[in-house]
Amino acid sequence: EKMLRALEIDYENKKVNVDLSKLYKNIDIAETLSNLTGKWIKKITQNQVEFADGSIVNTRDLDYRLIKPLIWWE
Repeated sequence: EKMLRALEIDYENKKVNVDLSKLYKNIDIAETLSNLTGKWIKKITQNQVEFADGSIVNTRDLDYRLIKPLIWWE
């Protein structure tokens, strides 16, 4: 039930967004993404994380597929 509060389903665009701050306060999203992907952080801004390999993740519009291992586990 708690996870449902963090999920936002956009049926029109067929997209699921996750707001981790609705689960826990003060989550370090950049560090969490770094640990999850195994990539080193190059730069952190208010709305995105840039990794050393040049990839960029918008932290305000997280795609559930990226953080799926944090949410659904077997």
